[in-house]
Amino acid sequence: MDIVEQELATVEQADAYQSDDLLIVRLSGEKPTACHIVSIEQALTDVEPPAFAVRMRINPLARCMQQVADYEAVQAFRIGGPRPEVVVHHSGGELRVAVTQLQVERRTSLDPSFPFPGGVFDEQPAEAFGYSRSYDPAEAIRDAIEKLPTRGADIPDWLNTYTVGAMVVEIGGIGGFNHLKVTVRG
Repeated sequence: MDIVEQELATVEQADAYQSDDLLIVRLSGEKPTACHIVSIEQALTDVEPPAFAVRMRINPLARCMQQVADYEAVQAFRIGGPRPEVVVHHSGGELRVAVTQLQVERRTSLDPSFPFPGGVFDEQPAEAFGYSRSYDPAEAIRDAIEKLPTRGADIPDWLNTYTVGAMVVEIGGIGGFNHLKVTVRG
């Protein structure tokens, strides 16, 4: 196993953005070659304000010409409450970066100008019941999914996620039930 030395990279531009407890750090600058890999790590020695180190190491498998290349590194970190600034340790010393607070607009549906074609997306999942007279869970789940509203606005690779809440067998009663009943949310 080869030991790869790491050194601090040079930072020319630094930005930090926060939404709730998620902090996004974006750094850019130049690295000695295109084979150098730049990464951002949270510095554990500094507690407040949160600090980060921008490290650079060379990819031992790559062959490169000695030519300076630009880089941009972006990393997200969970840091808790709002912070007015963070510290970035780089080869030029310590850089204090003001944090821009982002306000995420939460909507129950999207307006027609949203870039997805057609349809309205509901934020809250719908619920449906599916039935199988042969007590087949897969058949009951498919039956429930068919009753749920269509999502994805005809986007071919839209991923739908469903949660099976309960499976109940109903037998008898005035209706003469004799089936498996499944509750599905999605």
